Amino acid sequence: MFAPTRFTPPLREDFKADIDAYLPLLEQAWRGSMGYWLDEWQLELVRRITELRDDGTLRWRACLVSVARQSGKTELTSLLGCWALLRKPNQVNVGIASQVDQARILYERIQAIINNTPGLKKLMTKLTDTRGIRTTHGSRYEIKAARASTLQGIPISVGIVDEVHLVDDSSWTALVSGMGSRIDCILIGITTAGDQNSELLNRLYGNAEKAINGENPRFGAWIWEAEESVVPSDDAELLRLLKQANPALESGRIDSQIMLDDVRSLPDEDIIRYRLNRFVHSNDHTFIPMSLWWSCERAREDTFPKGNPFFCIDKTRDGDWATIAAAVLIDDVVHTEIVATFARPTTSRLITICQQLMAHSPAGFVVDGLYMKDLAKELEMRGFRVTVFNLGDIVRASSTLINRLKHQTLKHAGDPVMTYQIPRTVRKNVQDNFRISRVDSSVEIDAVMATAISVHAASELTPKSSGIQLFIGA
Repeated sequence: MFAPTRFTPPLREDFKADIDAYLPLLEQAWRGSMGYWLDEWQLELVRRITELRDDGTLRWRACLVSVARQSGKTELTSLLGCWALLRKPNQVNVGIASQVDQARILYERIQAIINNTPGLKKLMTKLTDTRGIRTTHGSRYEIKAARASTLQGIPISVGIVDEVHLVDDSSWTALVSGMGSRIDCILIGITTAGDQNSELLNRLYGNAEKAINGENPRFGAWIWEAEESVVPSDDAELLRLLKQANPALESGRIDSQIMLDDVRSLPDEDIIRYRLNRFVHSNDHTFIPMSLWWSCERAREDTFPKGNPFFCIDKTRDGDWATIAAAVLIDDVVHTEIVATFARPTTSRLITICQQLMAHSPAGFVVDGLYMKDLAKELEMRGFRVTVFNLGDIVRASSTLINRLKHQTLKHAGDPVMTYQIPRTVRKNVQDNFRISRVDSSVEIDAVMATAISVHAASELTPKSSGIQLFIGA
């Protein structure tokens, strides 16, 4: 069922689409190389994107598709890329991606489809990892970085921009300039929702509203979004909102229970933005609501369990204070508490404390590589088991802490320093992920950082049980 929340309708019910002539070959290619074909809503969408006017030219000069994450945007961009290659001779077509990994996924998907389809492969003269895909009739398709400097002067026939909310306005403008005044060109943006800082996407949403109201006849828009920017506690109500924003979920391709389990592990801001496809106010948010933090405080009579903990040492940016947090994984629940927080943390003093902590048979020591690299080297020289976290690890640790809190698989001691730092800790969006931000937080957050890193280490680095269990002595 094709049911966007807001959309521009076709000129007539029995409209013709440019992609129609290529769909039989593309379906054969997809089924042969991928083992499946697109959903009905995806096929209807690509037909509406490539709708033709009475003179046989494309109806839209530019268009915007906005759907929730995990809806199948990669399949859409891949199909449109193949169509762009086939439709006309001697044309330049580009796919724009803000992230190298996403660009590679799109490129490899199209390569695989062509390589596994003899009918398509014989139409190609070049198919390389670095120079693009070229057809025998002179057209080519290339993946470009979302930088205006790399897009200037390219005479574009079809431009496909993935994740518009991560692309700056100058890149879109460069693509528009590349189309010039030539007819039958199109610029397609596919995205999830953004925030107040998503300048380009906010502008395109404005164009979409005008188009839906009949004020912009050359701009097409299809937007799937939940009717409310809320995260209901009732699963049935949340699922109803998720289906409004995700046509793949509505169609039954995605398992509802798996989707609910995944979504419930995310911060509310990310659920609203990425899964309900609604704009959020800003890309900076309080990291953990205090109500969520307090819900995982252990009972007063409980003590830190026996086991082999990970100790994380973190210090403030000015180096005046340091905090050590411990975390241990017991029966899929991580227990954590602050071991110490102290002033003037010299390297020699930290080494002495780590030597004292060896009495507790730790599984290892973990430090932030940006702030504690020197300590890591000194500990390694002395034979300590040390893991150094980089920025990517901090992103994953931030997600792990939120996930465990929301699933109630974390127990903490209610340490006063955490009670002070948590409500003042800010998360920062990083592309489509997020991390704890020292710079944007209103206070030093060494205790929060140490806790997040130790919890992630316990979750991911604890050896799988072999039937033998070691315990810290009483």
